[in-house]
Amino acid sequence: MLAAAAFGALAGAMMVFPEAAAEAAYQALGLWARAVAPVLGPFMACMLMLSSRTRGGMAARVAMGWLCGSPGGARLMREAGLRGRSASRTAAMTGTMSPMFLIGTVGGWLGDRRLGWVVFLCHVLGALGAGLCIPPGEKAAVSLPAPMPLGAALRESALALLTVALCMMLGCAAAKMAACALPGLAPAFQAALQCALEVTGGVKSIIALQTPFTAPLVCAAVSFGGLSLLAQNAAFWQDSGVGMGRLALLRLFHALLSGALCRAVLLFFP
Repeated sequence: MLAAAAFGALAGAMMVFPEAAAEAAYQALGLWARAVAPVLGPFMACMLMLSSRTRGGMAARVAMGWLCGSPGGARLMREAGLRGRSASRTAAMTGTMSPMFLIGTVGGWLGDRRLGWVVFLCHVLGALGAGLCIPPGEKAAVSLPAPMPLGAALRESALALLTVALCMMLGCAAAKMAACALPGLAPAFQAALQCALEVTGGVKSIIALQTPFTAPLVCAAVSFGGLSLLAQNAAFWQDSGVGMGRLALLRLFHALLSGALCRAVLLFFP
């Protein structure tokens, strides 16, 4: 009921402010075409080919999940048959953003590739710390997926990229509608709202604020992931008993850890 009310309100706002909604979606699509698709597309296809051929235990799967990003990491974990605390622990450890996006795109937006590496490493360490805070459950027998043909990897990559594009347009349009409905909303609150809805445009908005805490805030934002990314990951975890609410709490804990870690690293190594 709540989701229906939210989407109904968004649709109504877009009818009231059609030009603003279209402009926000156009800007999001341009951002996707310039900074997301060229970086993620080829890397995603490579990771799909590699992850379907990965052999080893859960440690190898978690490491591959970090390389695949979201929702590729959640898709990879779905075949492990995890339940209970084991599922929550692994969901906390994975569900990270693509390293190519963080190092390449976000590093470029921050104006320093080294900052991209700092954000990526703190992001991954925060996910690992969030998972280790959950007691381990029963071990599950890890099933190995069949190797994916190149054509299937390309199709899945294309579908994932189109999904990302639509999520970015929807999130940016929703943030713009909130700004139109509340014209006095401060830029910081607009950026926070956009991060909560769709992380790519939200990260761009955080960087535009030019605060002394930009990198830690970006690290926290990408660790939470935003509503659109949470929904994509939850679709793969729901059969393991990790629903949208629990996943949001895990990602929020991850965001607090990784943001604090990034701040500490930059304090000691400016």
